[in-house]
Amino acid sequence: MCEFCTKHGEGKKWYENISNYTEEVFRKVNSEERFKVFLKRFPGTLKKDIPRANIWKKHFPRIYNLIAYPLITRLFKAAHFGQIVPLEDIELILSNFNTVVRLPCICRKIVTGREKRYCFGIGMDLTSILKESPDFSDLEKIPMSEALQLIRDLDTEGFAHSIWTLGTPYIGSICNCDRDCIAYRSQLQLKTFKVMWKAEYVAQIDPAICTGCRQCVPRCYYDALSFDKESGKCVVNQKSCYGCGLCRPVCKKDAVALLDRKAVPEVANDW
Repeated sequence: MCEFCTKHGEGKKWYENISNYTEEVFRKVNSEERFKVFLKRFPGTLKKDIPRANIWKKHFPRIYNLIAYPLITRLFKAAHFGQIVPLEDIELILSNFNTVVRLPCICRKIVTGREKRYCFGIGMDLTSILKESPDFSDLEKIPMSEALQLIRDLDTEGFAHSIWTLGTPYIGSICNCDRDCIAYRSQLQLKTFKVMWKAEYVAQIDPAICTGCRQCVPRCYYDALSFDKESGKCVVNQKSCYGCGLCRPVCKKDAVALLDRKAVPEVANDW
């Protein structure tokens, strides 16, 4: 299990521990006033601070990687970080709630200029605070059945699901990410900092079932899938795999499975 499971899971996956969604935990690690400040600063962090960090990384790569990268990573890990979670675990999380809050995705707004509602607020009801923030005020409460269907549709379309803290270990949102996600770009493309941890799982392709159709390869955001010409099969680089499970829906032969990361020695401690 990951470090968050060890610290906050009470013997299970930390996001399956329902106390991590409660007001009691929120107030241990955050407050309404600090959350208001976070919401006010967040757009500027995405628009200005992250591009500025990337400039510093380009000019002073050694110093940046030695000092800034681990420092920024620690700050995010304490305040606001994500972990990839496959669909079935997202469904398990949502089974604990009756409604969720559907929010505008600020990443998509900044990157594409279009408003998309791929973010879902869960846990403690923070709508009164969110409504005070221009970037999040246009929210809507929706029933769980609708939220589940929306996320299942996004899974089919190829969006990776993740949970996010608002002061760790309080879990306050579920995001559904593609390559327009600023967290994805910062971590995987620019390598500016680490803000998104791998899932508790890793993908595996059964070569006896795989036909080598290659439909799964372009679905992977993490360059973990490839086609092996010698065997005529698709293969998983498990060290690159984030365990999102998005390769599964397009496999017509059900050749792809998710394994517990801890059961695969090569990547058991790779998050």
